[in-house]
Amino acid sequence: MSAITIGWGKPTIEIKKAGEGNEKWKAFATPVEDSTQLTTTQGDKVEARVEGGGNEAVRYNANTYELVFGIRQVPGREELIEDLDGVVQGEYSVRITPENENAIGCFIERAAVNVQVSYSASEGVVKTYSFSTLKPENNRPQVKLEPMNT
Repeated sequence: MSAITIGWGKPTIEIKKAGEGNEKWKAFATPVEDSTQLTTTQGDKVEARVEGGGNEAVRYNANTYELVFGIRQVPGREELIEDLDGVVQGEYSVRITPENENAIGCFIERAAVNVQVSYSASEGVVKTYSFSTLKPENNRPQVKLEPMNT
């Protein structure tokens, strides 16, 4: 029986401007504990209703996704994404490689980015990055799930 490879633990999160070659990836510092999350918003449900109740047909529109993580701000740490009051120009690609590089990670080809700054006495200053997926060309998935070591 082989061991199960789970993609949990400390992730490596890398970004580049969307459309740039593989040599442009830059890694963020280690995210704040338990801040890295990819969430799905279910696509709208479309119903073909009939008289008297019930549906003749049902379909769903595509889901949307958002990747969020926090990076603690410390002197000398490189800013990988420039923002002005949270607004970021351009689109980014982002990939998450789990602690176990053989486990399944996430690749987002196109995303719009927003940045929020917060402060608490227990965490210090944290920038929270939100990547909202955009539909890639050629009908590719918004989030590709695969081992990132390939």
